Amino acid sequence: MRLLVISDLHANLHALEAVIRDAGSVDEIWCAGDLVDYGTDPHEVISFVRDHAVRCVSGNHDRHLLNILRSGEVEVLRGTSQWKWVHDNCERISPEDAAYLSTLPVHLSEVRDGIAYLISHQMEENPPGYGMPESVLDFETFWNACYRGEDTAEKRMIFGHTHRRCVHMLDDHLLWMNPGSVSYRRPDDPDKTAHYLVIQDGRIQFHSTAYDRSHSLARAMEYLRRGSMMETELQDAMFFFGNARTSRDPLPMQET
Repeated sequence: MRLLVISDLHANLHALEAVIRDAGSVDEIWCAGDLVDYGTDPHEVISFVRDHAVRCVSGNHDRHLLNILRSGEVEVLRGTSQWKWVHDNCERISPEDAAYLSTLPVHLSEVRDGIAYLISHQMEENPPGYGMPESVLDFETFWNACYRGEDTAEKRMIFGHTHRRCVHMLDDHLLWMNPGSVSYRRPDDPDKTAHYLVIQDGRIQFHSTAYDRSHSLARAMEYLRRGSMMETELQDAMFFFGNARTSRDPLPMQET
């Protein structure tokens, strides 16, 4: 079986489409959460995930967007300098998109090719930190609390959240992995490609592909010209989708 494993799409349709083209034919797609926020096309990304029956869990940004929707904050902050990408995304999704996000489970249990998989966006939910299983005890404790599938000798966890791709071996038959983010890197990583992994008959293969970032950058520049988004949110976009060297570089001069 050939599995495509992705995570942290963050409303980045162009990166997602590039990954799908680059990965080629697969039997299933699994996603470790965060479909929305910090990107420009949340409706299109959610539609893809729904239409392609992607096995997907909820991410912290997915839940954050739903909380913002319920709070009424969008109406209060529209047009102000406190506007964020999450507010932008709230205006770009449909009621059906929001309903879909609300149905996503926190964990998924799967067995493929005789290997058990536990899919979760993150290990720590309260608070939403970046901790991962660092010992066999950590692994087994989380596994026993969350896994609900068939028992197998080989056990694997799939996480997102950190945007850092890796495979972490804890024992011969215990490991956890992260495919990295389809959309963007952390502030200390200048790589601009989209990250994903393929599991081919149990073998883990990391991949990355370039994609057209100009669409996302153009949307950020529109907000910059209007002066209607929080400065740090725009700085992030200039780093993720433009050529800023850091996520806190001064914003480019606005056209007059």
